[in-house]
Amino acid sequence: MRRALSGGFNRILARLRSPAPPQPAITLADDEPLATLPALLLDTETTGLDVTRDRIVSIAGLSYRGGMAEPQPALDFLLHPGIRIPKTATAIHGIDDAVVATAPTLALLWGGIQLFWQGRVLVGHNIGFDIALLRHEAARHRLPFHAPAGALDLGLLYAGLKPRATHITLERIAEDFSVVVDGRHTALGDAETTAGIWRHMLPALGRIGVATLGDARRLIQRQRDLLHRQERAGWALEMLLPPR
Repeated sequence: MRRALSGGFNRILARLRSPAPPQPAITLADDEPLATLPALLLDTETTGLDVTRDRIVSIAGLSYRGGMAEPQPALDFLLHPGIRIPKTATAIHGIDDAVVATAPTLALLWGGIQLFWQGRVLVGHNIGFDIALLRHEAARHRLPFHAPAGALDLGLLYAGLKPRATHITLERIAEDFSVVVDGRHTALGDAETTAGIWRHMLPALGRIGVATLGDARRLIQRQRDLLHRQERAGWALEMLLPPR
């Protein structure tokens, strides 16, 4: 069940409700070391899998510097999607219309949410899906989308590490790295699982010579079949790939 929004989270909510001034886009060079990479390990729960039509009902993110958690509060909010939540979606993440009845809308918190990823690389399993959803949500509410400093997909990186892998689910990757999965299909639970995988994946990437953001992007670029499937689904991919 979702954690209550109280105490420190209420203070975060108040800050997020304050309009954020426009911020210039911050990009990171290809030679940025993964060992010190500023990252936000992100996950969303949604009303479905169509990035153009479905909405976000929960979002969570954990701030990391390389493989180390940073001492600041997590991003962790329920959101009112503005539409009915299908029972098929509720069956997966447990969030129904009653749970989000008094939750804020994404538009209300949008400026502050973007501050969490300013100057950071978004890291997540199938992160192109989350970014595409966020972009469509911004466009739907006529809000500016200030891009993060980049993005890395754990699934695509894992495919580079294990080219013979046939299952690249979050659970399978976690099992391979001996990461305990807790709170599956909650945004915060999946972000915490992502963090556990990220901590183990960084040294594994280093052992095959992937030590910088550019190295990671080039490894992702080689996963052509998976990228093609994501592109066909309308996911956002350009931040995952080396600059042209």
